[in-house]
Amino acid sequence: MFYEIESDLHALILSAVAVITVLNPFGNLPQFIAMTDGVKMPIRKKLFHNIVLVAFCIVFIFLLSGSFIMKYLFRVSLDDVRVAGGMILIVMSMKNLLFASTSQDYSYYQSLKFDELFKKSIIPMAFPMLVGPGTLTTIIVIAEDKSMSLAIGAIGLAFLFLLGLFHYAATIEKILGKLVLYIFARIALVFVIAMGFHMIIGGLKGMNVLHT
Repeated sequence: MFYEIESDLHALILSAVAVITVLNPFGNLPQFIAMTDGVKMPIRKKLFHNIVLVAFCIVFIFLLSGSFIMKYLFRVSLDDVRVAGGMILIVMSMKNLLFASTSQDYSYYQSLKFDELFKKSIIPMAFPMLVGPGTLTTIIVIAEDKSMSLAIGAIGLAFLFLLGLFHYAATIEKILGKLVLYIFARIALVFVIAMGFHMIIGGLKGMNVLHT
């Protein structure tokens, strides 16, 4: 009994870490801070809380509906999703790892009221910066490979971590500095690429393209 509980807890933690990795909070945190530079701290915190909440809703709704869409609407198998999702993870991570993103001017955010700021920042901050195709694919794979309850628990833990991280965003940036956050983000991308390869190999094995 104890071994089963320990095994379930280990699987939950690993799944939560996988979700956190593809969400890439250490890469998004400095970008979010830069995008809201000059916005008053209480408004910034409220904005970050709402962005995390919207991202959670996107992930949770897709988790509940993704399998149905996959099986009955597009009629694709989990192995198809593994290969496609793995390719997305690799391409997007390689792009972010090797090529610097083009900087944009978000100074107009400073003059917006909260409601306007929230509407204009849902995209791109909640989607696709925080939650992208790779995240959605990852949670579907976790739910199909493990269980729906494990996927829900992993998402809950991951977003609790995100909520705490973004709540103390300014403090974390002051303590660690932008360079350390930048390094963490790049290290995380390497692991995301590895996850992408793992998903592709698993999908190809399921299709009997590769044999163990």
